[in-house]
Amino acid sequence: MTASPELWKTLRWVAVLATLVLLGWLGVRTFERGVGGTMSGLEKVLGAITGSETRIVEGRAEISETAQISELALVEMKMSAIRSFENEAFVLNYFPAGTKRLIVRGEFKVKVGYKLTPGVSLSMVDGKPLARFPEPEVLSVELINYKPISEKDGWANDITPEDRSLLLLELQNQMRAEARRSGLLDVVESSLRMRLRDLLGAGEVTIERLAK
Repeated sequence: MTASPELWKTLRWVAVLATLVLLGWLGVRTFERGVGGTMSGLEKVLGAITGSETRIVEGRAEISETAQISELALVEMKMSAIRSFENEAFVLNYFPAGTKRLIVRGEFKVKVGYKLTPGVSLSMVDGKPLARFPEPEVLSVELINYKPISEKDGWANDITPEDRSLLLLELQNQMRAEARRSGLLDVVESSLRMRLRDLLGAGEVTIERLAK
């Protein structure tokens, strides 16, 4: 018995509809896997760069909130600075006790990067990576060594340990200020952008500042 033309036509429509439904289901599953892979990739990249625990929140990867603020040092280098101290003293406010003078050179290890406060995140906006980080800053200035260049006591006005401690503190603050002015903060920003591009395989990465 031969099927009627109407039956074959109906079967063909059913087959076409079934195929369309199957293709649509496969497309949705592929899209979901792609999105999941993208979010997972962003989470892994952010974790690799910051060395922090990360999570997915509202379509973006961000570092998990912690009790302590961690740091991401992207630039570390040795720097040196020179500072002088001079003081003139008097005996009974009338008789000069001489002038003491101290000049020292300090070598420091300077670390520059980011403080990883909650809110640091990585997401995709219009198909392009968007990273949200705080302002780069000088994270630490560690004294490695110091050397007196010139040292002179007054006849009744000697250099004291307190004088040396004060001078080293001033030298450290001077080194921190010089590191800020040296352009290292721009180097940090470029380094972060380059790492993100390499890990994400992206041509360009936008970096936005976190609201203070």
